[in-house]
Amino acid sequence: MRLKQKAEEEQSHGRLEEALRMFITAEEMFSKCHGAETEQSLCLYYTCISYFNQRDLPFMRKPMRRLQQLARRYPENIFIQYDYLSVLAAYESAVYEEKPSDKLRDQFMVHFKQAVYWQSKMTAAEWKKRQINPMFNLMNIAVLYDLSYNPPLIDSMQVYIDRALAVNHLPWGDKWDHVEGLISAYDLQAWILLYKQRYKEAEAKEQEVLAMIKSLEADRSNNVLTEKGEAYDFFVELYKAMGQPKKAMEYLELRNDCNRKRFDIEKNNAIRDIEARYEAKKKDEQIAELHRRNLALTVGIVLLLLFVTVSTAMVIYRRKLREQRLYDEALAAELENSNRHSSLRLLADQLGISDVDVDEAHSFMEQAQKPLTVVDQKYILCFLNGEDVKAISRRFHVEPASVYTVRYRIKKKFPEKAKLPF
Repeated sequence: MRLKQKAEEEQSHGRLEEALRMFITAEEMFSKCHGAETEQSLCLYYTCISYFNQRDLPFMRKPMRRLQQLARRYPENIFIQYDYLSVLAAYESAVYEEKPSDKLRDQFMVHFKQAVYWQSKMTAAEWKKRQINPMFNLMNIAVLYDLSYNPPLIDSMQVYIDRALAVNHLPWGDKWDHVEGLISAYDLQAWILLYKQRYKEAEAKEQEVLAMIKSLEADRSNNVLTEKGEAYDFFVELYKAMGQPKKAMEYLELRNDCNRKRFDIEKNNAIRDIEARYEAKKKDEQIAELHRRNLALTVGIVLLLLFVTVSTAMVIYRRKLREQRLYDEALAAELENSNRHSSLRLLADQLGISDVDVDEAHSFMEQAQKPLTVVDQKYILCFLNGEDVKAISRRFHVEPASVYTVRYRIKKKFPEKAKLPF
């Protein structure tokens, strides 16, 4: 249990390789313990999801087979059934992204629904203990009915939205979890009304969404900028469809202003982070310099003072010349790089993402048919970095449902047959 808890901590801090190693070891240990099948299942679940998030499907198959064996051995264990069906549906959906087919789509939809069925067998206290968000899982199916079918299956979407709203009153999360769940549900309802060309009702529903978002501003002003920007984006699309370009332009300006505010906040945070790193580096250099001086003093006492002084001065002088030259070269290189994709590189740096090729990311984003906001670019960088929905939600301090909503909006901005990294 301690090893599993440590793995969960490592995972929450983004140390995925170490977390994966611990989950695999813990699962092997649990398999030798009588009555520990539920904990064993959870370790296998996390292992599968880790491989899934890295899109390493071949490695995902082995722990998934072990999870399948557990599910067959304990057919009445609601937690094991939920873990297995959730993983199976996720695996099939990933295969579907590579090789779409109606048969495979129907398979993962069935398995997602079966996972939700076993979720419904749990109590609200069990949801809370296992950190299951029932609204998120139900809304995920509703969104899949929108994304995976052309045209979207609106009636089915509404069924799962209604089910998500039905569990909202149960005590499975904190206040913000419930409000954000409502925001996600009402927002998708507004899009359904837009699809049906019931513009006035869609307008009223999204106004409810905007009102709920604004109700969170007092306590979470910075964290609701994404949701507010998405609401404004909806109104832009709505008023364009209604043939009201003036109103569409008003909300477009509001959206752009919201995005500017968010970018300014994140830019300031990035600047403060850079300043903090600079100060820390400066102190380290001062300490290192102090050590060098102490060493020079010790040598000067032992050897000829004049010789050591001259030698030390020459070393310091040459080092400073070399550091100045390296600094000048680095500055010139930085200025050259900043002319190419400077804003995208700044976003990657402020997110702490170093493994993503910014040039390739920029080329990928140029495929978008609609303008990508700064928030869109940040989420795309996170997905290109191999981060899963939970990691992204923790990074931006939002609910996983909000991440799925943003990902849904991003997909809408790309061609239907575009190869997306998420």
